[in-house]
Amino acid sequence: MKQLKNILLDIKKLESAASVLHWDQETYMPEGGGDFRAEVLAYLSLMGHQMATGQKLKDELSRHIDYNSGDLVNITLSNEEKRLVELVRKDLKKQVALPDDFVEKMSKHTSATQQAWIKARKEKDFSAYAPFLEKMIKLKKQEAEYYGYEDKPYDALLDGFEPGMTTKRVAALFGGLKERLVKLVEEINSAKQIDDAVLQQSFNTNEQWKFGMKIAEAIGLNMKSARQDVSAHPFTIGLHPEDVRITTRLNDKMLLSGLFSTIHESGHAIYEQGLPKEQYGTPLGEAASFGIHESQSRLWENVIGRSKEFWTYALPLLKEHYPQLKDVNVADWYRMINVVRPSMIRVESDEVYYSLHIMLRFDVESAIINGDVNVNDIPALWNEKMKEYFGITPKDDAEGVLQDVHWSFGGFGYFPSYAMGNLYGAQIMEQAEKEIPELWKKVSKGEFLPLKNWLNEKVHTHGRFYDPEDLIKVISGEPLSADPFMKYLEKKYKEIYKL
Repeated sequence: MKQLKNILLDIKKLESAASVLHWDQETYMPEGGGDFRAEVLAYLSLMGHQMATGQKLKDELSRHIDYNSGDLVNITLSNEEKRLVELVRKDLKKQVALPDDFVEKMSKHTSATQQAWIKARKEKDFSAYAPFLEKMIKLKKQEAEYYGYEDKPYDALLDGFEPGMTTKRVAALFGGLKERLVKLVEEINSAKQIDDAVLQQSFNTNEQWKFGMKIAEAIGLNMKSARQDVSAHPFTIGLHPEDVRITTRLNDKMLLSGLFSTIHESGHAIYEQGLPKEQYGTPLGEAASFGIHESQSRLWENVIGRSKEFWTYALPLLKEHYPQLKDVNVADWYRMINVVRPSMIRVESDEVYYSLHIMLRFDVESAIINGDVNVNDIPALWNEKMKEYFGITPKDDAEGVLQDVHWSFGGFGYFPSYAMGNLYGAQIMEQAEKEIPELWKKVSKGEFLPLKNWLNEKVHTHGRFYDPEDLIKVISGEPLSADPFMKYLEKKYKEIYKL
């Protein structure tokens, strides 16, 4: 086992080096460095792929498990070790399915496409991005064929983010969720709307940064092992539990955008810091899934960060940075920051509309991968779905189809994880409320460590020992359901809008 873990650790160190370069590419790299950075990342990606598919790893793995059948060979393994070799075998089979030249080609094109997306988004010009996206789609369809699938090509890509998830399963979960969300939206739209004019003023971005960092540390982010920077699209990269990078974006006209981005990414980073260090390099040292990762960020951002109890603690601190808020009370502030209205931008959406943003993206990208959508028709398809889901139409491509970075790095299948995160997070939080005495009273005093430590124990420390839906069942005793999330939304917003 030691030999096997050492090989895995070497692969992880190489991935970590590539991750530093990815982080730099999105934060500090000069615009002219894109071409050479693509070459370097492609080289590291190919080297990592060759190590991960090499004979040395296969030989060590074969001491414990039959590569072809999945039958255990070493009967002395502990349960933890059994799960580890099963996961290594699964990951290896996926890696082996991809030829070396494909991995190199994908890495180069990803770097080029990300740079093209940044430029196209800035210039609000989809046509400049279209050739890059078209090639990316062809590569992702090819990747799905290499992996293989039982029903839809999109299923092969979904599995990389949410193990065991399929187009059909996502559609079923989203179907029940959509019905209740639409009903809630209709009720809210018929209610008296909330005056949030106080938020429509200018807020110094330096003060936004300072306040955001205070909150990040307050909820449990260890800044000795993390740092925050600014990027076009907020993200988190975990290089190691002791080295995690997050980014945010700041706008003086949008106080809440930067703050909630920081809280959201801090939730991701707290998860990365909570993963078992002794398993670093192995699958057991990784997150259970992207959806479970999102459950942590959205739990902190929304369930905690948009709660009345949180602002009982945080509003006095915010007023120290912005004296213009001195006359705002907690009750009014709570209602203002939870205003529900359709938004063009996903990352700035309220809790009620957010999952509808994800459903829109699921509709579009599953149609792209499972069907034959012409790349030049994607903006029109996007705008049509915006009209269907939100009753509004983007004024340009930056506000529409170019707003998200995910397709530029090949993240087809990623978007459903955000809505899955809402479902997982609500079910996890429901259990936390049962197990942590006076949880909300603690939150109102700024005591966040009881929840952070509970999440460390119940979620983070398990790594990938459980598949995501199994983890939810272990934590809550119940299978995954949209019901806890909808009960949370319905209770909260019926109170806010006096429905």
